[in-house]
Amino acid sequence: MNITIIANGSFPTLPSVLSCLGEADRVVCCDGALEKYLQWVRRQNPRPVQQVAVVGDGDSLSPALLNESLHEGLPISHQQISEQESNDLSKAVRYAAEHTHHLNEPIHVSILGATGKREDHTLGNIALLAYYSEHYPLMQFAMVGDYGTFYPVNGLRRFPSYPGQQVSLFALRSDIPISVKGLKYPIENRCLEWLWQGTLNESLGDSFEVKGERVIVFQKR
Repeated sequence: MNITIIANGSFPTLPSVLSCLGEADRVVCCDGALEKYLQWVRRQNPRPVQQVAVVGDGDSLSPALLNESLHEGLPISHQQISEQESNDLSKAVRYAAEHTHHLNEPIHVSILGATGKREDHTLGNIALLAYYSEHYPLMQFAMVGDYGTFYPVNGLRRFPSYPGQQVSLFALRSDIPISVKGLKYPIENRCLEWLWQGTLNESLGDSFEVKGERVIVFQKR
């Protein structure tokens, strides 16, 4: 099962990035991000057949936009969630988890448009990857953009790579040691006190490993 969640940040432009949207079985838009999805759909020939839901508190979703999607012939499911303890991206992830928990198969979740525009939103959304990974262990998350992809690590994870690929690690817990193999600058069972300390590393071969908890890995495209 492939799910693509579209947040209302900067929408990617590279065809290689947008391929995950074309391959999605289900699409979940965060409120106003429906407009970005509609613009993308109009450029597709033939148009994809996907289940599409719009989730959020409704503050950036106009009735006109929903009507526009109906005129386009898109079967849109709209769920307004008014609580303000979580942002629209987290509501969309929770919605996706609730509607796929019965499936006995891997669930791959690609998140688009979560970065760009407001820097505070960008930083918060990237950090949320670690939260999603802990709370929805049956889902495999990737936050995809034109410049690269963020992945959460909770345990031991191997990443396909290539020699010279730029890699950054962000440890969200300074009291839990992390280790890496296959990167130019070694980290062995070390606690990273500051967020910047695992950045600007480089892959040595066709893969590398990261072991830790609440770690975010960025691979440059």
